[in-house]
Amino acid sequence: MAVSKRLRFEVLRRDNFQCRYCGAKPPETELRIDHVTPKALGGTDESSNLATACHPCNAGKSSMPADAAIVADVSEDAIRLARALKEVAAIRAQELRDRDAILLWFEDVWGNWTYGYDKKPIPAPDGFDSVLDFIDKGLTEAEIEHFVGVAMRAGHIPPSNTWAYFCGCCWKRIRENIDMAAQMMTAEDC
Repeated sequence: MAVSKRLRFEVLRRDNFQCRYCGAKPPETELRIDHVTPKALGGTDESSNLATACHPCNAGKSSMPADAAIVADVSEDAIRLARALKEVAAIRAQELRDRDAILLWFEDVWGNWTYGYDKKPIPAPDGFDSVLDFIDKGLTEAEIEHFVGVAMRAGHIPPSNTWAYFCGCCWKRIRENIDMAAQMMTAEDC
């Protein structure tokens, strides 16, 4: 006996209209009804043997034999892993957007400074990746902008060394912050 349209809908609804193996949902994928224990291996058309599957998962599974406990464990692990990977991908995408925004902000901050009567730009490395490290180490945008100003106003520093001087100011503040945090921890321990 074939799986009825009504039973197909009930299985889809039970599984929240997403693949039980990888978590894929329409419209990204077409959903199918999978026999957990394949009919070729004696599986039935009962709802307890049916799961929602995307086409790639269903085609990849094919007629693999598996007892119910192992299938349930594997499918639950696959579902959890797929969800976790989607969350990680979303987090990483947001991190990239945040980092790009920081780099654009810093490019504007740095680019506002020039030198000489013909207002040449102050040399700096391409990408400003060190700024991301400074932020990761706890410096605020306000502190970073302050140190850009300190470096740019340091009359004894030639323009070609301004970037190195700026970085030195930032690393000095990071070390000071670490020392201050260590002192706070020591005070809490007393």
